[in-house]
Amino acid sequence: MKPEFARFSAFLLDCDGVLWRGREPIPGAREAVEALRASGRKVLFFTNNATLSRKGYLEKLRGLGFEAEVGEIYCSAYAAAAWLKGRVKKVYVVGEEGLVEELELAGLEAAGPDEAECIVVGLDRKLTYRKLEEALRCLIRGALFVATNRDPTLPTERGLAPGAGAIVSALEAAAGREADMVIGKPSTYMYELALREHRIEPATALAVGDRLDTDVEGAKRAGLAAALVLTGATGLRELERARVKPDYVLASIRDLFE
Repeated sequence: MKPEFARFSAFLLDCDGVLWRGREPIPGAREAVEALRASGRKVLFFTNNATLSRKGYLEKLRGLGFEAEVGEIYCSAYAAAAWLKGRVKKVYVVGEEGLVEELELAGLEAAGPDEAECIVVGLDRKLTYRKLEEALRCLIRGALFVATNRDPTLPTERGLAPGAGAIVSALEAAAGREADMVIGKPSTYMYELALREHRIEPATALAVGDRLDTDVEGAKRAGLAAALVLTGATGLRELERARVKPDYVLASIRDLFE
């Protein structure tokens, strides 16, 4: 490990754009995670993407060759369910099976637009106009508005694709109101949840991500050091113009090591 990273005992790794793009692992990422574990560091996995549950991400991580346990995974679906537990009971979901699964595991009930106390919005690759219309009805009634994240795009093996933030923005524009809670980065909630559950002091952890406006900004807000990798959504041009700067810039995650 390079000397500047030796002081960190926990590494909080974003997934999309850091470990993989779409269905393809980023070269050297598996070896980097193995080396972190071999050095005795705690490794946690983070993603704003709510299409899969923690169980689903565990299967994806292992399928791509990454060693992981379910308790090490922090996806915005799990974090949204954790935040909502005890606040509401019935939710209208704009999202995919992973989000529904995590909400149900937390004791929340999927409901229709006329019964829901809350709408939860994540990436939905089967989005229909009717679903948007029903979500809008909930919001007009005054339902709580929770967004899993505001990512406008997400990296895939084919390039960038629209993200959950594009759907959130459409509903905000239609309803004339902003989301009441945004779970994913740059909100600090997922980082704080992980730090609390694993009893990690912020000063001992390094967050590694590929986005300035989510990963880096969220880490800074949570009191964490931040490393930006250039294998995902951010390039050098965006870095030069950035308002919030990372502590470290890496060509890829494998640059944590000599």
